[in-house]
Amino acid sequence: MKKQTLYHIAVLVLFLFFGSLTASAHPEFLMTVQVPFDFQVNEKLLPAGKYEIQRDPQNPRILVIQNPEQKIWVTFHTIPHSLSKKPAQTSLLFTEYCAKRFLSEVKVLGREDGFALTKSKAERRLAQIEKATPIHAIGALRALGALGAIPNIDTTNN
Repeated sequence: MKKQTLYHIAVLVLFLFFGSLTASAHPEFLMTVQVPFDFQVNEKLLPAGKYEIQRDPQNPRILVIQNPEQKIWVTFHTIPHSLSKKPAQTSLLFTEYCAKRFLSEVKVLGREDGFALTKSKAERRLAQIEKATPIHAIGALRALGALGAIPNIDTTNN
């Protein structure tokens, strides 16, 4: 009887342990945004479209950008940095060189830190040829369970 009770307790502990691992492995949703132009993340060219951006809770420096409709899924490392003030809106920042746009930073409404991307080899090469043109792209933060349309991002230069 004692062996059987110990066995059930051990199995219960294992289920609780492995259940908590899988529950914590779900990415943290940051935003959904409609990007009206092709852009690059690291060395990967992504077409215009609707993207979800998520953060890995086990490694906060890793973000995931995905477009399930086009079956696109890219992970990338970021450099978290403190912002001087919390952003008023969730936004993606792009940098343009020679008519090619690169995702350079992710800012999230209500967070005191931003996520900067390191420049890819292609972006560093183009930066030597042409001066960067920053493009401020405002996206919509859509909380889990929120309803409504996702507005397009504003691509006016700031």
